[in-house]
Amino acid sequence: MMQKYRIKNMVLVALFTALIAVGAFVRIPNPFFPVAFTLQGVFCAFAGFLLGSKLGTISVSLYVLMGLLGFPVFTLPSGPQYVFQPTFGFLLGFILATFVMGIISELKGEFSLKKSFAASYAGLLIHYIIGLFYMYIIYNFHNGNPTGIWTLISGMFIYFAKDFILFSIIATVAVPIRKSIKKYV
Repeated sequence: MMQKYRIKNMVLVALFTALIAVGAFVRIPNPFFPVAFTLQGVFCAFAGFLLGSKLGTISVSLYVLMGLLGFPVFTLPSGPQYVFQPTFGFLLGFILATFVMGIISELKGEFSLKKSFAASYAGLLIHYIIGLFYMYIIYNFHNGNPTGIWTLISGMFIYFAKDFILFSIIATVAVPIRKSIKKYV
């Protein structure tokens, strides 16, 4: 029985890792900036809600590790040099955001819409705080391109607005999806 449980968890982690990688390549052109919108965050959020804090975090961490090892899963060329990309902090933010979303969704009591929205918005804020802080560090100390934090925040606002809408949708659909799959997972 324990072996069956472990295999099931490995399959779920692998599935969500693959979904996150696919989400990186679902690109929606952004007419205002050269960086397209992607759906990585959607699958990271679902990993936290549906797999929980532990397995969800493992799946997102595995995705990031695969990219750093050179597997072509990032939107830009993968490999260890990716840590110097200004947007790498958002990938790190996905890891902690998924963990926090999983923790909040696992809190005692029913997984309600209120809990789902709280988890979703907490994860979104963590994701952007880490991502923007990392971007600030890379621009100002590695690239030698001094950029103010408010400039970065205003430049990322359109992405935040997109993610706010997506995370609201995820929070809404996560409750019935989680309830329906609980009997199978």
